[in-house]
Amino acid sequence: MPAMGVNLDALIPREDFATDSSQTAGTLDNTISIHHLTNNAFFLSSLRKPDFQRETANWSPAKVVELIAAFLDGDLIPAIILWRSGQYSFVIDGAHRLSAMLSWIYDDYGDRRRSLNFFENQIPEEQIKLAEATRKLVQQQIGTYAMYEDAARDMFNAPEELRKRLGNLAQYSFVAQWVPSVDSEAAQNSFFKINQSPTPIDQTERRILKARRSAAAIATRAINRAGSGHRYWGAFDSATRSRIESLGKEINTALYLPPLGGMPIKSSDVPVAGRGYSALPFLFDLVTLTNSVQIKDSTSSGKSSDQLKEDADGRDTIAYLESVKKVADRITTTSAGSLGLHPLVYFYTRGGTFQPIAFLATIKVIERLIASGDLNRFTSVRAEVERFLMEHKEAFTLIVKRQGSGARSRPAIEAFLMKVISGFWDGKNGAEVLDSIAQDARFAFIAVPQPIRSGNEDGDKRFSAATKTAAFVTELINNGVKCGICGALVHRNSMQTDHVVRKAEGGGAHAGNAQLSHPYCNTTYKEQAAKAEHE
Repeated sequence: MPAMGVNLDALIPREDFATDSSQTAGTLDNTISIHHLTNNAFFLSSLRKPDFQRETANWSPAKVVELIAAFLDGDLIPAIILWRSGQYSFVIDGAHRLSAMLSWIYDDYGDRRRSLNFFENQIPEEQIKLAEATRKLVQQQIGTYAMYEDAARDMFNAPEELRKRLGNLAQYSFVAQWVPSVDSEAAQNSFFKINQSPTPIDQTERRILKARRSAAAIATRAINRAGSGHRYWGAFDSATRSRIESLGKEINTALYLPPLGGMPIKSSDVPVAGRGYSALPFLFDLVTLTNSVQIKDSTSSGKSSDQLKEDADGRDTIAYLESVKKVADRITTTSAGSLGLHPLVYFYTRGGTFQPIAFLATIKVIERLIASGDLNRFTSVRAEVERFLMEHKEAFTLIVKRQGSGARSRPAIEAFLMKVISGFWDGKNGAEVLDSIAQDARFAFIAVPQPIRSGNEDGDKRFSAATKTAAFVTELINNGVKCGICGALVHRNSMQTDHVVRKAEGGGAHAGNAQLSHPYCNTTYKEQAAKAEHE
C-alpha cells in the first residue's frame, strides 16, 4: 500500500490520452519557468495529466518542501517529460514536481479552493492534516509564494535570504523533454516504463490504471474518493454517472466515518475499515472479492496478466457498487438487516491497526452464514464468539504470519472463524473451544499462550500508543455498549433503540422500555424469536 502523502491531485487536470492525437506544429519550449505556471500562462492552461496517471499523492510534506526549495536554490532536478497531443501538453513524468510548485503558488496542499472544488468538499481529515503540516513547513523553511510576490514589490524591506531566492525564482526553470511524435498507445507505454522509478507505481494501482475503464477499477475509484475527484465514469450518461457517484459516496461513508483519529485509540467510535486515505489496494480487493472477479489480490507479488473487461455503459460498475453496498449495509449502517459488527472486535489488532484481510475474511463468513440460513444461530452465540475473539486477539495476526498475507491467509481465517462459531453452537465454553482449536493441526499454534508485544521493548518506562490502545481494546469487551438482545458490542454506526417489551405487546416508548440493539437483532432476530414462541 502506498504511503500517505500530500494530495496534490487537483492541481493538474486529467484528460483522456487519446482525445486528439494530432501533433501541433511549432517549436516546443525546452524549459518550464515560474512564469509558465502562473494563472495567465498559456502553457498552464494546456497542461494535463493522462487519465491513467496515478493519484498525485505519494510525497510527504518534507519532500514537497524539498522540491520547492531545490527549485528556488537552483539545485539539479530531473527533467519533466511531456508529450504534445492536439491542444494539450501531457505530463509523462514529473507530475509530482510540477504539482509541488503549483501547490506553493496556489497555497493549495490538498485543502484549498482547487482541491475543494475537485473533491466536491469531500476532504478526508488525514488529507487536511497533511496539508496543514506542509503549509507550516513551507512557512518555516522557504516562505510562501505570496511573500515572494510582496518582496518583488518591496525588495529593500525583504529578508536577505528571501531576496536571494527571489532572484533565483526569476531565472531558474525545469528542463522540459518532449516525447517524439508517437501515437497515444506508444506514449502510454512510455509512461509505464518511465514510472517504475524513482517512486515505482504500486502493483495494484498499476493494474487499476491499465484497466481504468473496467467496472472493477471504476468502482474502486468511486468508493476511494466518495464519488468525487477525476471522473473515470465521465463517458457514461448522466443518470449512470449520478448513480455511481451516489453509491461511491454512500459506501465511503459507511466504511470510513467517523474518521480514525490519532493514536492511541481512546474511543470505540472508530471507522469500520480503518483510515480511508490511501486505501486503494484494500478497496480493489473488496470490489473484486464481493463481485467474484477471479484475479490476483493486491498482495500478490510479481507482474499480473489479469484482463479486466471494459465497461462500455456503466451498468457493470453500478452492479459492482451495489454488491459492495449490500456488504457494507450488512456489516455496518442502520439498515434493517445490518449485523453492526464492531470493528475493534473483528477488524483491528489489539494495538489498533486495521487488518484488511480480517475484514475480507469476515464478510465471506457472513456470506456463508446467510447462504446456510444460520444468521439467527450466529446471533444466539454472538456475544460468546466476540468475547473469545477479544481474548485471543492475536489469532488473525498469527494466521497471517503462518500462511502469508492476502488471499493466502483469508481461507484460513475464514475456517478459524467458523470453527469458533460452530464450537459455541455445539454448547462448548471458551476453554473447550480453545481446546478443540488446539487439536486442529491448522490452528494448534493459536492455543499456545502468546506474549502481547504492543509495548516498548527497549526499557522505556513510558507506555507506547499501541500499549495504551491495547489496554482500551482489552477493556472494551467488559465496558462497551452492548446490544440488549444478543449481548454483543454495539458500534455507533449501527445503533438502534429497541422496545424491551414489543409495541405489539403494549410496550411504551419511554426510557424504561428502551434498549440499544443491532438493527438485525431488532428487526429480524427478535421478531422471528417472538413468532416462534407464539407458535
